[in-house]
Parts: sequence; structure tokens; C-alpha cells
Amino acid sequence: MQQDENTRVTLLMKLRDQADESSWAEFVEIYTPLLFAYCRKRELKPTDTADIIQNVFRSISLAMKGFEYDPAKGKFKAWLFTVLRNAISTHFRKAGRAPVTTRETMLIEMIESDPNSSEETDWDRDYQIRLLNWAMEKIKPEFSERVWTIFTETALKERPPEEVGLDLGMKKNAVTVTKYRVVQRLRQKMMSIDAERWEDEMIAREQK
Repeated sequence: MQQDENTRVTLLMKLRDQADESSWAEFVEIYTPLLFAYCRKRELKPTDTADIIQNVFRSISLAMKGFEYDPAKGKFKAWLFTVLRNAISTHFRKAGRAPVTTRETMLIEMIESDPNSSEETDWDRDYQIRLLNWAMEKIKPEFSERVWTIFTETALKERPPEEVGLDLGMKKNAVTVTKYRVVQRLRQKMMSIDAERWEDEMIAREQK
């Protein structure tokens, strides 16, 4: 299913309206676990993490007032990554205290320098996983348990459709069509929230 640019940036465009509480609630629901996980992996204290995440959303809110999506300026996930790292750096500077642990010292040194390829790769992976999990949670109620089982077994566990068909008493073609229907809905959901075309690893599986 083809999605135009306007469809793919729907959520971000809605955020320009500061009074659109439902869109902001959805945005916070989607991205808070991602931001929290990044801080948790770096062993930040819960109080620090809460302040940092709050500042990230404050920065995004201010930026959205004049937001115009331009793919040439970079991907949203890369911009969000930069906002998060800046929020961590700003948090510790405003705190006016030196890092109290070796871990904190290393973290601040890392944040104050350019991200390395490993860190960027980890962020990209975690970003895609979070959006995928959120989208699956949202669309799952739209399908029967049987249909979702087919999707899980074929698309996530990568079992051959003929094997899944034998388990469920279905023909291979019926399994493939069912999987495709769910994957297409998942693609649609993903692209309605992401500011870029999400990675095709999941979609590529439908060709198997």
C-alpha cells in the first residue's frame, strides 16, 4: 500500500496544534518508553530520568509550533535522538553538580561528544522496535485470535506458511493472504505515526 508524505507525517503535523490533547497523549504514549529505556540503559537515576524526559517533550512542544516536515533536513528519529542527548547534557549542567559516579562521568563525556556508530545503531534499533510494538498493540484488537496467531507464527516467528497451515487446517495460500492483510494494516499504522518510511525488514518477510 502506497502512503503519501502527508499520511506518513500525520501525527507530527497534528502536534502543531498545542490544544490537540489526544495527539499529544498518543505521542507521549509512543515515545516515553523509548526515552525511558535509553536513560535506564545508562543507569540514570529515576528522578533524573523523569526530569530529562519532561524536558524532551517540552523541547518538542516548542519546536512543533513552527514545524514543517522536510525529509531533506533529516529523519525524525535522528532529531529526537539529538534532543534527548541535549536534554541529558542540559540537565546535568543546570544541576550544577559534578557526576558522582564513574558511570555518570562516562555518560556525560559520551553525551558531550558526537555519538558513535554503535550508539546510533542501538538507537535506530530500539526506535523501530518501540514503534513496531506499539503499532502491534494498537491493531491487535482489530483481528481475531486465529488471524493474529497466523501473523505471529509467520511474520514474527518466521515459520513457513504451509507449516502453519497444517497446524490450523488451512491452505498455504489462505495463510499467506491472512498474514499479508495484517502486515499491511501494521504498515499503515506505523506510517501514520512515523515521520519517515519505516524500515522494510518486517514488510520484506511478507514476500517469503
